[in-house]
Amino acid sequence: MYPILVTVAVAVCVIALIGTIYIGKEINKSEGQGNSTEDDLASLQASYNKKNSSIRMLSIIYLITFIITVTLVAIFIF
Repeated sequence: MYPILVTVAVAVCVIALIGTIYIGKEINKSEGQGNSTEDDLASLQASYNKKNSSIRMLSIIYLITFIITVTLVAIFIF
């Protein structure tokens, strides 16, 4: 049973890593578009209230990863 738990934990961490890299690449694409600080400020203000903003997506990815990891550790201990 323990190899299965370790495999699940590794898979979740790899998925979180892939999601983080994907979101990071999207941020880099959007940063390359604006040239001035006013453009950057407008972009940040526009994305602040979006439902799919990068900060929100990263928070969800790591919250899910944390919950699964804590659950697997609890199963392992008890």
